[in-house]
Amino acid sequence: GEPGELVVEVSDVVKEPDTSPRIWSGHAWFPPWELWNLRNKTVESEVVPRRQFQNFIHRVFPPAEYARQHPEYYPLIDGKRWIPTGGARWRPCESNPDVVRLTVQYARRWFDAHPQVDSFSLGMDDITHLCGCPACRAMDASPDAYQRREFSDRHYKFVNAVARQIRRTHPDRYIGTLIYNVVRQPPKTVPRLEDNVFGFITERSALWWQEGRKEADHQLTREWARRAKHLSRYDYYGMGCLTPRFYPHTMAEQMRFDKSLGLEGMYVEVYTFLPHTAPMIWALAKLQWDHTLDIDQLLEEFYAKMYAQAAPLMRRYFDLLERSWNTPRPGRTGWVHRDIVAQALATSPEDVYEGLRLLERATKAAGDARASQRIEIHRSALEYSAYVVFAYALSEKLLALDVRDQPSADEALGLIEKLADLSARRRRFWDQARRRNDLLGETLRGLSEKVKYLPLRQIGRVEHGGPAGAMKVLAWYASRQRGQLQTAAERLRRTGHPTIRQTAEAWLWIHNRRARNLLENPGFESIAGGRPRAWSTWSRTPRAAFGTARRKGQDGSIAATITGAESACFTQRIPARPGQRYLCLVWVKADPQAGEGRARLTVRFRDTNGRWHKDRDSEPSATVRPSNAGWQPLAVLVHTPTDTAALVVMLSAAGQGISETLLLDNAALYPLPRTP
Repeated sequence: GEPGELVVEVSDVVKEPDTSPRIWSGHAWFPPWELWNLRNKTVESEVVPRRQFQNFIHRVFPPAEYARQHPEYYPLIDGKRWIPTGGARWRPCESNPDVVRLTVQYARRWFDAHPQVDSFSLGMDDITHLCGCPACRAMDASPDAYQRREFSDRHYKFVNAVARQIRRTHPDRYIGTLIYNVVRQPPKTVPRLEDNVFGFITERSALWWQEGRKEADHQLTREWARRAKHLSRYDYYGMGCLTPRFYPHTMAEQMRFDKSLGLEGMYVEVYTFLPHTAPMIWALAKLQWDHTLDIDQLLEEFYAKMYAQAAPLMRRYFDLLERSWNTPRPGRTGWVHRDIVAQALATSPEDVYEGLRLLERATKAAGDARASQRIEIHRSALEYSAYVVFAYALSEKLLALDVRDQPSADEALGLIEKLADLSARRRRFWDQARRRNDLLGETLRGLSEKVKYLPLRQIGRVEHGGPAGAMKVLAWYASRQRGQLQTAAERLRRTGHPTIRQTAEAWLWIHNRRARNLLENPGFESIAGGRPRAWSTWSRTPRAAFGTARRKGQDGSIAATITGAESACFTQRIPARPGQRYLCLVWVKADPQAGEGRARLTVRFRDTNGRWHKDRDSEPSATVRPSNAGWQPLAVLVHTPTDTAALVVMLSAAGQGISETLLLDNAALYPLPRTP
């Protein structure tokens, strides 16, 4: 242009993202987070193509409208029509032609009333009540599918039937479903979904460190890609894990694989502890726009822009977090959702110490005030996690320690005092961290207040070595050094740890007063049909075996046994009222040798309606990997919450090999005075 003239060239740039839709849940706690989602077009509630796939069908059949005149629309369970009184975890009688007809009518009205929405959901999520009538069971792939909870065939027959009818009147609309849980496996009698059906297939790529997991996931995705014209991914990148759950290379590999099969969109349950995972979550947003980007180059860009001269050290720090997450450990299962023990096992004390050293060096090397502030947030976040990791490691030492003489009793008391000191420092640090006005504070408030994902009230499960160790110490003094029993008890009281102090006082109160054990057949001496009388059993799979073993109890008596359990337990129900206190315990041992299995003592509550109590975090639990060298105690203090009508004592085994056996003996539930 002429001198003094400003000429601006304007051009339109249209960028079509590789992944659409992009839906993030659990990542909008506060306004800056919401704005970030908006800018990246990952807003959960945004109207986008092929979005509706989550559980909706309960709205089609409200009991107030249909239950009285048409109970046959609802699932047949144990020979009776089950009429829901609330909630969404049920499916109608999907073999009933009227159910199909009414679902089609509802979907058509939905599309007419929502012209901007292109999909209607028939998705099945965490369903508990499904129809057992002969016609529905005839839709299943095998006669025992109902017992095995394999419902893919009936579900996709129903989905296809509705989709065919919708195509006649709304050819540009879709039926959505969630390929998850009891319908995740491909059906045996439905070769393909209708072209106007789309599915979001769930996966936990975070667990690809487990042997064979990635290959099995790939095989399943390939099969579904052959059966569905429109397929998208559903994954869980955070799960509210307060220890580092960082795996950006696995995430990038998953996205490349999915795109190679033509997968379209992604729904991500983020719910992440962002100070541990920020580079990965930022890279996720970039890869959803262009999956061909190199993950290492993306991470290098993040480190350079965020940490100034400390970028090389921060790369080493996050590489450490990734290696640690991908490392198998004894007792580790990987399912971390609302499970503080699984989260404690997600890293190791050694890796935490190394991470703290790297962050200290990075802070000094940054050469930039803002970069140093960012590194301090990471350091505080790792310290927040460290209390869980260190406490669990100390507890494991205490549980494995055989208190058999004065030196071992002294060692146990020293470990208990160390654990109590760690717990006191944790309480102060956690309280301060929650009030911080930065990314760490916002993450903590979001994951603990906006949603109840952080398992903070489960802290007793990683500090339970303190109470269990106190019981072992007191038992040894009572039998071998009775004159020093009160001195040992006073030392335990002085730890200042509430649960250790209360457990010690409860044990002494029970010991001195010979308190009554409320459990029936606590030593498993009375047997009926090869199993301990008065104890019920439950198992997730048929392979678990329950029984008894003579001369294998603590004093050569009878022990109860659980063998080969994925997850199984003995249970006993005891009437209870709100505000009561108990000490519950059981002794466990591996037989004939220790394996990967875990023993757990849990006390759950039933409310006045006979349902499981809604306050799951009030349920005390203690877990140990049992040894074959000696008996170990599992003990929990029980405080019954409001609306309690009964408590259920659960003596469990989980993760056992097929020949592993857990021995249990001398279970007890002692009532305590309201104040210790």
